Parts: sequence; structure tokens; C-alpha cells
Amino acid sequence: MTTSPDKAPSGAVVALQCFPVKSMGGVAASGLDVAAHGVVGDRDWAVYDAAGKLASGKHTRRFRRMDPVFALVARREGGDVVVTRPDGTELVAGHPATDEVLSAHFGEPVRLGREDGVPHQDAAAVSLVGTATLAELGRHEGDGRVLDPRHLRANLVVETDEPYAEDAWVGHEVTVGGVRLRVTGTTQRCRMVGVAQVGLAARRDMLRVVSEQHGLMAGVYAQVVEPGRVALGDEVAPS
Repeated sequence: MTTSPDKAPSGAVVALQCFPVKSMGGVAASGLDVAAHGVVGDRDWAVYDAAGKLASGKHTRRFRRMDPVFALVARREGGDVVVTRPDGTELVAGHPATDEVLSAHFGEPVRLGREDGVPHQDAAAVSLVGTATLAELGRHEGDGRVLDPRHLRANLVVETDEPYAEDAWVGHEVTVGGVRLRVTGTTQRCRMVGVAQVGLAARRDMLRVVSEQHGLMAGVYAQVVEPGRVALGDEVAPS
């Protein structure tokens, strides 16, 4: 990925991710369908507590820190969303018994619900991050391993040569495969960047690193201008 003097993006998509249930682990994909509201199937569901707050890694007006969510993984299987528990058993979203089992896992009454009046996305429909940003953050933390993009919950990972190159895309439209996006802003990070998750060890100093290196910002958000499909290897170009 390179950035020309006018900061126009160019490069290729090297990873795609979808997270069917907010804050649970998700799945890598070779291609994603993108509708007007965002990646199809991404964060369609969330775990709700008794007060209607969403299970997350942080406390806000909409979200509540509920760390048991990080021990679960969700995937789409046909028309269903399937949640895998730590013991390997599986639950189907919307099944009558699912909420009871999840409540036992969380140690309090919860329900698995579709997005309704409370938006599940943090700030925008699609999230992107550059490979150089991931490498730079990893270089400053722990043993220097590249930060896994799953810690950032990014839908699209784009090959870049310079850390934070994606910041320059804010305010511009980009085409990725058959999708046109408008990059709306940088992404402010929370403790999620360092939390242990299924298949991911904790990165205990990562939030401090993001704060010190780039003011808590890593990656960017985008809105969908023209729906379509994006696949691994698709070029990113200015619209």
C-alpha cells in the first residue's frame, strides 16, 4: 500500500472478518457482502443484560463490560448464527433454550437479541485498519509481535507501508472491490485491544501503547456509499 502526495489510498485487502455477535469472537472470510447498513451478518446480534445494555469490553450509555462474552465465538451457518461455548457445545441464536444457557455462562440473566432500537455498531458500519498500523503497535508492546486485527475487530485489513496511513483517508471515498465507502473518522480504542479472547492471548500493555503512540486512535470507520461485495486481494482505490 502506498499513499501519493494527495494522500489517495491504494493497495489490497489482505484479511476480512465478520463478527455475527457483538464482542464475541468471529470468523475470517474470503469475501464479504456489504449492504447499505454495513457488512451483511456483522454484529446483527448482541448479548443484552436485564437493563438492556449490550455485553462489551467497556462501560458506556449503551454498553456494559461483561467479560464472559470473550470466551464465546459466533459464526453464520446457513441462515443461523451459531455460538460456540468454551466446552465446545453449540447454541443457535433465537432458540428457546439459548438464553437460559447463556445466562448460566454469564452468571446473570441475559438474552441474545437482534439489533432493534439500540445500534450494535460503535460508530459506523464498517471498520478498516492498515497492516503497518498493526505492526507498529506490536513493535511497541511486549515481545514485538504484530497486533492481531481480531483485537481491533476490524472488518477489512488493508496492506499499508506506513503506520496510520489510513488516517489520511478520512473525509474521502474509496472503492474496494464492488463496494464504495466514505471514510468518516479514526477509531478510538478501549481495553478491548488487549483483552484475552478465544485464540488470542492478552496484550496487557496494548491500550497504553495505542494511547502513547497515537492518542488512543487505531484504524478508521467508514459508511457505505455503494453496496457490493469485497474479497481478499481486492484493490483499494480513490473513488
